Amino acid sequence: MKILTLDEKGRGVGPEGLHVSFAYPGDEVEAILINRRKKTGRLVKLIEGSPNRQTPPCPYFGRCGGCPWQGLKYKTQLQFKEARIKTLFGDCQPIIPSPDEYGYRNRMDYAFGPEHTLGLKDDRDNIIDLDRCLLASARSNELLARLRQFSVRHDLKEYDRGQGLLRHVVIREGLNIKNAVLNVITSNLGEFPLETLWEELKGNVEGITWSVNLSPADRSYGDLQATLGQDYLLESLLDLKFKVPVQSFFQTNTRQAERLLQVIKDFAGLQGGEMVFDLYAGTGSIGLSLADRAREVIGLEENEAAVALSRANAELNGLKNFTSLAGRVEAVIASLGKKPEIVILDPPRPGLHKKVIQELGKIGAPKIVYASCNPTTQQVDVAGLTAFGYQIKQSQPLDMFPHTPHIENVILLVKRS
Repeated sequence: MKILTLDEKGRGVGPEGLHVSFAYPGDEVEAILINRRKKTGRLVKLIEGSPNRQTPPCPYFGRCGGCPWQGLKYKTQLQFKEARIKTLFGDCQPIIPSPDEYGYRNRMDYAFGPEHTLGLKDDRDNIIDLDRCLLASARSNELLARLRQFSVRHDLKEYDRGQGLLRHVVIREGLNIKNAVLNVITSNLGEFPLETLWEELKGNVEGITWSVNLSPADRSYGDLQATLGQDYLLESLLDLKFKVPVQSFFQTNTRQAERLLQVIKDFAGLQGGEMVFDLYAGTGSIGLSLADRAREVIGLEENEAAVALSRANAELNGLKNFTSLAGRVEAVIASLGKKPEIVILDPPRPGLHKKVIQELGKIGAPKIVYASCNPTTQQVDVAGLTAFGYQIKQSQPLDMFPHTPHIENVILLVKRS
């Protein structure tokens, strides 16, 4: 079967619409059907590879789905991503590559498995026992190995079907501010030896938190039980300091996150007298990065913990013209009764609520800067905004996650006069 194109998830697509992971346009492959309804297949044999292929450096490639494009030359990955944005929006600036192809992740979430295995899951939910992950730093990989050894020495069993203790561990690092913290997530079927682990690792990490996940959901998140050392990560972006609680969201590719913030600042083109709405503000990294050039920045965010964190980070950086409000964006924006000069949008993957588009249409800000991790829903939202007189001025894709099909895209929309 000849692979003709790629789907939105980055899988190769054959002439009869079969979607196959780890297959790329130009490949000749043998694949088997695994789901007739979804038209998904599994790669059995590469008969002849595309000239755009490369030998993946990771020994787990093909089993672990974390880097499905690692078999593609990086230049080709960028070409596919840029072409995707041009297909959706007609044109764009050249995609901004990630400064680092490997070792770029400041956060890794690992799962514990049988026989003291620790790593990532394959497409059948089996644990791949990793020696190291090429997307993580040397320090992160050393911590991974030491955590596995710790589980062996203390005979800590993995959680499975209502038995066992260990579920996940999250390793987080600061790049511009050197520090690292761990969050060990367990079941409630025993006491995790937090003090013992702290004594072993306190020279290598700044803090360890123990959390309990009572949910059957397989997630690396839980109710905080105890912390030794820091229960937060420290990091800086564009000379702003951020204090990030161990279970809070923060951009995963630090160096590229700084480029993303710079693109947003350039698109906003602030002169110092503008009011800015930062919608879906999260912990405030975008709004805070704009505050030094704006008259006032108002962040709107549904998550109350994130709102409190953004306020704390504003105080940490001495920014007094930043305000953050809690509530559903579509409700709060309607109640403000203010008309900003610039609106920043950075919604979750599903995109904007229809009511938000309606409210933006009523406000009629001269500029909207829309950052998205899902250009497909971004296209739908932009089409909705064009009905209110907006047009695309610029589009700038960035590669936040090399060796994956994920794309970040920033669009500048201007109101037609």
